[in-house]
Amino acid sequence: MTRYTYGDSALAAERLRLVARMFEPTTRSFLASVVRRRPDSAVDLGCGPGHTTRLLHDVTGARSTVGLDRSEAFVAAAGRDRPDGVSFAVHDVTEVPFPTGPADVVYARLLLAHLADVERVVRRWSTMLTIGGSLLVDDLEELDAPESSFRAYLDDVAIAVVRAEGGDLFVGPRLHAMDDPPACSRVFDGVAAFSPPAPITARVFAMNLAVLVDHDETAPRPDLAAALDDIASERRRAAPATWRVRQVAWRRGTGDVPDDV
Repeated sequence: MTRYTYGDSALAAERLRLVARMFEPTTRSFLASVVRRRPDSAVDLGCGPGHTTRLLHDVTGARSTVGLDRSEAFVAAAGRDRPDGVSFAVHDVTEVPFPTGPADVVYARLLLAHLADVERVVRRWSTMLTIGGSLLVDDLEELDAPESSFRAYLDDVAIAVVRAEGGDLFVGPRLHAMDDPPACSRVFDGVAAFSPPAPITARVFAMNLAVLVDHDETAPRPDLAAALDDIASERRRAAPATWRVRQVAWRRGTGDVPDDV
């Protein structure tokens, strides 16, 4: 699996906490729209410190929800104070079978952008669905950012770093255009948008930049870091960015799945 761009440090975990707050309303609506019956089992792929896993469990009411992540540090953090019915395990989610076995709901948010062979990974994930089970993916479509420092971060840092690792930061259009996995039908395909206050976006981008510089993924950008910090601390006003996320869901039918997925 491609290494997760932002790592699993304490700063990366704090970044994910903030991202989880930003994305919760659109994720909650997406899950509720697709998963209308209480599933026996749900799996959260690339769960990080567990924010999405807890949300998945809360919205679907699954009897058992498991978060999978390759980071031992994140899995350990996620397991602290976990609610009843929720558990976590270390696993490379690009590999099947999952340690959980087939599930009624499989969900991944902001993960496919970091992977090279997106279509093949989605096909693999679909084999981990029970008959009638749903696979839901939630990833960036685009980001409208009139603020120059936001645009500089995206164009000069984020897009380039993810591309260098074989991914595509704005993978949403690719998900929309791809063929459906074998034995699955597309039951949801849409774009959700939200515009958090500019200081929130600035905080996320500043954290991202700090993590990437710390990991030697990009050269230090003190000018950009200072500009983002000015907006995050509200020393300077900026226009908010509009985040757009592509949300796609497939449901598995009774057809056969090829062995070569």
